[in-house]
Amino acid sequence: MEKLEEIKRSEIISFLGEVCYIEMLDIIGGKEGKNFWIKNKGMNSRAFSKDIVDLTSYNYVVNDDIKEAVFIHLSRNSIYHQLPESFFHPLVISNPSMSNAEVVDAIRKNKKVAADNLRFFIPFDTKLFEKRVRLTNRYLNIFTDTMSVKILYQLARKIIDKDIPFSKEQYYKFFLKLCNAEKYKENLPLLEELLQQMMGYEVALSYQKHLHKASPFGVLGEGILGLTLGLQGETPSEFEDLKATMIVDKELDYKTIKTDMTIIHMILEYFIFSNRQIIVEFQTKKEAAIVLGENYLGYNTVLVA
Repeated sequence: MEKLEEIKRSEIISFLGEVCYIEMLDIIGGKEGKNFWIKNKGMNSRAFSKDIVDLTSYNYVVNDDIKEAVFIHLSRNSIYHQLPESFFHPLVISNPSMSNAEVVDAIRKNKKVAADNLRFFIPFDTKLFEKRVRLTNRYLNIFTDTMSVKILYQLARKIIDKDIPFSKEQYYKFFLKLCNAEKYKENLPLLEELLQQMMGYEVALSYQKHLHKASPFGVLGEGILGLTLGLQGETPSEFEDLKATMIVDKELDYKTIKTDMTIIHMILEYFIFSNRQIIVEFQTKKEAAIVLGENYLGYNTVLVA
């Protein structure tokens, strides 16, 4: 197989076995029509300086179909090497009367037993290797691997630590934005972009003057003019409020509008000073005509006397 020879000459042959396997699948175009098997040679640092010793392939026929098998030879211990030697090689009391020919024959038989046992454990070693490949893939492809995305979602929920009615994708996006929270702090243009990405529609942000409508002054006759007693009702605050206007050009039911308002409010709480009041309003780009059952009084419908 030409591509195997290309892989053996490339730098990925020096990678960890699991990493090389993932890269190899990309080069040869996946596993379709091929079987991959692991042949562990046993640990021997003096004989092997790399994790992958060799790559070999052969073709075989099953029901008139030609199949291809690829063997990945690793300098690792097989399950065979991990088990007690007495399981496969019965203890024999040394006999000093054995001739050289008998010793050589015993060694040859012992090697054949070892080779047979290594072949027997190939499917089991392969399954263990595939498990390690899946774990490795989680680290290499943390943003695309299915299991990694689930872990990231759980991590995001723990860090955000708020019961925001997000979808999993929204939790993940918001988690990435929080990693750069300082960049978004009180930055209205960037926050508008963030809300656009999170909500899927335009949200306009602006500051508006905050007025204290409840008088902070004492009753007449019990205060000092200019200190605890004033002559006017509403008092402007030093800090402005933040108004977020949902600008929607699609049909949204009332429940969705209320949920989205809650989400926008909770998102902005992470990036706006806590002494500002956040006001969320709804505005539609659609025609102002009233359609029964499709408009909501106070949101996209106003009654004028």
